[in-house]
Amino acid sequence: MTVLVLDFDGTMTDAEAEGRPFRDGYLDDLAAMVGRAAGDPEVLAMAEEVEAELLLAPASHPFLWMGRAVAPATVDPYLRMVPIAHRILDKFDVMPSAIDRGRLLGNVLYKYNYAKTLGHPVFRAGAGDVLRAISGTDAWIVTNSDTHAVAGKVAMLDRETSGIAWLTSRVRGHARKFDVEDTWEGAPTELEVPGLDRPVLLRRRAYHDIIKELLDAAGATFADLVVIGDIFELDLAMPLALGARVGLVATDRTPPYERAFVEAHPRARIIEHLSEIPEFAFGRNANVT
Repeated sequence: MTVLVLDFDGTMTDAEAEGRPFRDGYLDDLAAMVGRAAGDPEVLAMAEEVEAELLLAPASHPFLWMGRAVAPATVDPYLRMVPIAHRILDKFDVMPSAIDRGRLLGNVLYKYNYAKTLGHPVFRAGAGDVLRAISGTDAWIVTNSDTHAVAGKVAMLDRETSGIAWLTSRVRGHARKFDVEDTWEGAPTELEVPGLDRPVLLRRRAYHDIIKELLDAAGATFADLVVIGDIFELDLAMPLALGARVGLVATDRTPPYERAFVEAHPRARIIEHLSEIPEFAFGRNANVT
């Protein structure tokens, strides 16, 4: 028995291409906040400067959530926008309160600009073929994003590649993979990853509880679980620590320390192309390209 859990945004989609409207809209909003026009060259230059810094040293630039380092900030445009926003707001001395900034960046601006991506998803090559190939398996999508938004993307993909509408009812959103609950004892506290000078925090209870519910319904355990995602720290570290097998969908922004750790682990694999997922998860080849 295998239960397959797939992340979606960034895993089945091209986050860089799909996130362009998010990035552009977010930067326009920040420019307005600091008294500059949309497309202001100085604001755009600051964004590019921060992105270059993150790419050069991903281990030194974590994404902070509730004051905790919970992921690398470089991996997708949604995470990168937070350090970019802080740099811009600091430069223009706007909204110094950390609490106010957290509410604005993580709630208002994120949701407003994420909505701009929903009508124009950009799927990775082979996404439809892979999702059709795993039809009939115990597969689920577990995502930080809104349940209905991701189900809508699956429905749009089904119109391009029929045979995957079955997954629209198997989306579990709002997984809160960023949330760390130190007092919960259902997972080890942390994981040491060579090349990263901070621990990977594992006690992500909300995410765990969604997965555990799916496993319980199937009469399965974490040893029967395969998880596929594009950010090791968010999607894969906690399930791996509890006994699952994991596949990391790599991009040119995958931190080298994540890639090296996954390549060295006996229950982990780098997924260079989505067509590798059925064989990795279920031990069989599928007619996907």
